[in-house]
This record gives sequence, C-alpha cells and structure tokens, in this order.
Amino acid sequence: MAKWTRRQFIQSASIAAGGLASGAYAQDGWKRGDVVHLIPGANHERFAVKCSFASSRGSVKLKVDGRSVSGKPVDNDGKYFSFDVGGLKPDREYKLQLFDSKDKAITDSWPLSTFPAPDASPPSVRLLTYTCAGGTEDIPNRQVQSFLAIAQRQRLLRRALSFRPHAMIAIGDHFYLDQRTQLESKHEAVRERAAEFYNGLGRLNLAEPAQAPHNELAIKSSCEPQIARLYETMLRSTPSYFVNDDHDYFENDEAWDSLVTLPPHAYQLSFGRHVRNLFIPEFLPDVARPELMSGAGAGDREAGVSESYGTFRYGDLAEALIYDCARFLSLKGDAAGLIAPEAEKWLVDRTKDQSVRNLLHVPSHPFGWTAGKWREWYADVADTGADGPAVAATQIRTGERFRLTTDREKFMWQKGWFGQHQRILSALADQEKRSGVILSGDLHATGHGLIQKSNSLNFSRNPVHAILTGPLGTGTGWPSGGRGTPPLIATALGMDNLAEVQEKNGFTIVDMTPDETVVRMFQWKRGEPEEAIDSLEPYHTYTIRRRG
Repeated sequence: MAKWTRRQFIQSASIAAGGLASGAYAQDGWKRGDVVHLIPGANHERFAVKCSFASSRGSVKLKVDGRSVSGKPVDNDGKYFSFDVGGLKPDREYKLQLFDSKDKAITDSWPLSTFPAPDASPPSVRLLTYTCAGGTEDIPNRQVQSFLAIAQRQRLLRRALSFRPHAMIAIGDHFYLDQRTQLESKHEAVRERAAEFYNGLGRLNLAEPAQAPHNELAIKSSCEPQIARLYETMLRSTPSYFVNDDHDYFENDEAWDSLVTLPPHAYQLSFGRHVRNLFIPEFLPDVARPELMSGAGAGDREAGVSESYGTFRYGDLAEALIYDCARFLSLKGDAAGLIAPEAEKWLVDRTKDQSVRNLLHVPSHPFGWTAGKWREWYADVADTGADGPAVAATQIRTGERFRLTTDREKFMWQKGWFGQHQRILSALADQEKRSGVILSGDLHATGHGLIQKSNSLNFSRNPVHAILTGPLGTGTGWPSGGRGTPPLIATALGMDNLAEVQEKNGFTIVDMTPDETVVRMFQWKRGEPEEAIDSLEPYHTYTIRRRG
C-alpha cells in the first residue's frame, strides 16, 4: 500500500514556491519574489500582515509609504513573519512593499487601504464571505478526493475576488488535521486510514508545545498546502478576517465516552494558536469591543489584538461581529454557552446599539440548521433506534440515512447552548431599525432562511435572516454523506426557505448601503464544468431593507 511520506507533504507545500528561490516569481503580473503567502488585516488606523518565504531570512522589513517596519519572526526557521503597523490615517490607500535585510526589494509594491473612521459615513461597502476552505488534496488511495483541488478552490476565490470586495471573512475550518478523533475513531476503517496518514506526516506529540521542532514541522507540512498554497498572495490588497472553528483546534467537534474535544485541550490550543501565529492575522482592536474579552491580551501577541472575537467596522455604515464558537465553549449545563459570557454581552450590547446602519452576526457555527452534530445550538440528534443517550453520527456507511429527533438525549449536549441561542436571536429580532442578519458556515452547504420563531419566541414582527455562506473546499464531506442527513431546519425553529439549502461549494457577496443590504450567493460543485466558475453568477439574490 502506498505511503504518503513527509517528503511528499513538504514537496506539496513547496509547490506554492514554484521555483520562487530562483528569482522574482510573478502572480497576476505582480512580482512576489520568494514570498509563499501574504495575508493582511486592517482597521481604520492599523494593519496586521502575516507572510512566509520559501527560504530562511534573518530579517524582513515592510515599508508602508516609505515608513519601515521590522517583521517579527514567528517560527523556528526564520521563514514566517508578522508585521504590526499602527498610526495610520483612516480611509487612505497606502503603498506596501517587502524588503530584505540589505534593503533590497523582495516584491513589487502593492496597495492596501485602511477603513473609514468609525464616525465616518461611507456610501457603500462590499464584503466577501465563505467557509471551510481547508483540506488536503491528493490523499493516497482515494478514488474520489475528500476536498477540491487547490486549483479549483483558487479558481472559486479568484471569481469571488473579481467582485473587488473591501474585505473578506473566512468562517472556520481553514485546515484539517484531526489526529485523535481519527486515530481513536470508533470505526476501524477510519483508524487504519488515519494511521497511514499520520505515519507518513509524522504524528504530533501531544505532550509538547506546537513550537517544538517535530511538531512545527508536522504542522507546517500539513497546513502550508492548505493555507499558504491556497491563498498565496491573492489577498494582499483585501483585508481578511479568519475566525476559528473546531478543526482549527486540530480535532472535529465530537463527544463520546472516552473523548470530548471541546473546549480545546491544552495541545489543541497550543497547536491552533501557533497556526494563527504563522499564517493568519489576528483581529485588530475596535472602539466598541472590550479589549480584555476572552482570547485577547496574550503576552505573545501584539497589543490590543484578539484571537477569538473580531469586528469588521466600516464607518457608521457596517459592522460585522465575528465570533468563535469553539475555543470558549463551556460544559455547564443550563449555564453553558458556545461563546464566553462577556462575548455574549458584547454581541447583545452592539446589537441593541443601532447607531451603525447595517449589522451582521458572523458566528463560526450556524444558526437555523442542524445535521445532528454534537456541538450545535440545537438538541436534534440522529435517531438510530437505540436506547439511551445518542452519540452524534459520523462516518456512516454508504447509503445509510437517519432522521433527526429531539426525543432522544444527545450525548454531552448542553441545554445552556440553546439558551444562549435564544438570547442572541432575541437581540437580533428586537432591533427597531434593522433586520437581523446572520452569516455562518461549518455546515458544508449554502442556503438562506428566515427564522420566524424559536420554541416559544415569536419573531414574525422582525424575522432573522440566517445565511449559510457556502464552503470553498468541500469535495465529499457533505452532511448527507458524513452525517446521514442533509442540513435540516432545526426542530425548535419555524423558518421559511428563501433559498433551499444545497450541498454545493460557493461563496457569498454582501453589499451594504445606508438603506439596504443585498445578499448574492454563488454555487458550484465538482462535476460541473470548471470553466463555468470564471463567469459564475448568483443563484440567489435578496435585498434586506432597513426598517427605519
């Protein structure tokens, strides 16, 4: 049986370099030197930039309109750097360029803009969002690959970026490397495949930190192809927000008698934080977000940044509240939540404050639909006909299908999760001037629903829009295959379908003006002509108008 060796992983990662070390490599006509990936974040007065190189460098400088900022090395090999650039002016385009230690240009210059000040009144803004972009291609001994090829994902991303969004939000599952949930799976076939996979990659040592040389090599070998090779330098002029979900903490969200994967164990937190440190900008401060919420204030990060709760703020026109539903999940029964209590207060307070014209909630875990998974807002679980608490169904047999029920107890599901769901939905529905809008991912599907009620709560006066933004990387991991059911409206909800849920890849473009939010949703699936991606048009367009 063919083995997937560490050498193959490293070679796969180095494809992104494409001979970069030999000279100035051009992408879209832009010379990027030996830069492997480059992803910026921004607010109205500050940039955060993460980048990596094909070869080690002693030091790197980023010049911003001629002002020089030294890069902070964040890996053992001197290939990964982080830049923090403050003191910028709002709503201004800057010229950025990377230089080496001898002040020789590494790349061409490129533009990057700050956002308007919080009290400014811009006329419009465009946001791109999607989910589940991660996944390793070319897994050996698979007749059908689990994830889209990187080239296919890049083609979807290029089409999305052709609409020239002002910012991008990637909603969770930026990579997949679930060692324990695969090696300790209840299914023998999964354990066997996982053993082959990790024997080739090199198993993560769960007793050592992520920065330990063995662990960092394994992390880079897997995550470079999934993140750096996917994005390369495509996002260099698009401020980007990445919110973590379960797989970004190195395990699937599963619970059974011998393993509960969330909140993250110490090894999961170490590994997940290191991936963000290497590849992905943290969330920059926002004037209306408390500085010391959970996930902020870490001594190994830049001042003021958050790793878990973020804000896209564009003047008084638009605000997106972005929240991680995995890292601070609690198992406290009626008092449990998928997000920390102070984060819930922040969400509710910002939702009640209607000084911003358009408000979006962007949780890493979806509202509206269920696939009977463990870590859901909802009690729905697969009805297998057995007695006792039900473990969420995963890795089902081909063709096996389940119905979902709330009549059985879902193993380790917490009633408080739904209580938090109710409080957040109530805040959204209680807005006098705005409609509630939630953009979310994780569920490997695309769709748009209108939540009219949730248990005893009636939202018919101001229903809440729930939107599944579409997955970028899913190949075969649709809920109907992995869970035995397509995404279904949760039993507790009354929801109208505005765009029927479909298990297809895609992305969502959101345009906001002072009086309306226009949602355009795009979809494509492997097996359809790839060239169709280049001219993809919305399959669903919906206008949400302000109420006052």
